[in-house]
Amino acid sequence: MTAYISQNAFWGLLISAVEVYKRECFGLLIGYRDRKGPDDMYIVEHAVAYQTAGRRHKGVVSNPRAHRRIERFLRNIPQLSVIGDFHSHTMWGYNRAASHPSDTDLEGMEPEHVYLIVSVNDRLREVPWNYNDDGSLSGTTDDHYFRLTAYTVTPSGEPRRLPILCPYAIGFDARPLRALRAIK
Repeated sequence: MTAYISQNAFWGLLISAVEVYKRECFGLLIGYRDRKGPDDMYIVEHAVAYQTAGRRHKGVVSNPRAHRRIERFLRNIPQLSVIGDFHSHTMWGYNRAASHPSDTDLEGMEPEHVYLIVSVNDRLREVPWNYNDDGSLSGTTDDHYFRLTAYTVTPSGEPRRLPILCPYAIGFDARPLRALRAIK
């Protein structure tokens, strides 16, 4: 199983986290699950931040009434649905943001959904966007170092990390090639 993140979702995740940095963000992952072929894939088309979330430095709480309203709205758009959610973990003082789910995070996870954690830390140096050995995606943009990790849970509630596929992020830092001089 893999979590594919579109360009639109990639920017939605990063902007949501930066907007409230030092507090956590929360939002919904909109897309679909592709069960064709040998590798199941969660296709994340959009990451929509909750404007009504209760944000803290070490936690975020969604608004249940707003969540029901959004899910009811999305039922009328048959090609897309809520396939999970995302939230950020932020640096606090000298403590770097964790990229794994907390016990509270695990309590809210359901099988058949995908969950993304956007870890945000102050940038110490420039790091190009790249895939990591653990399946996560990380890099720097502006003053922030980001790590995106994807999870799902088994029917018994065991968390499973999913590899992320986001071709846009890998090419986003690419430098343009110098133009070749025309040979006369």
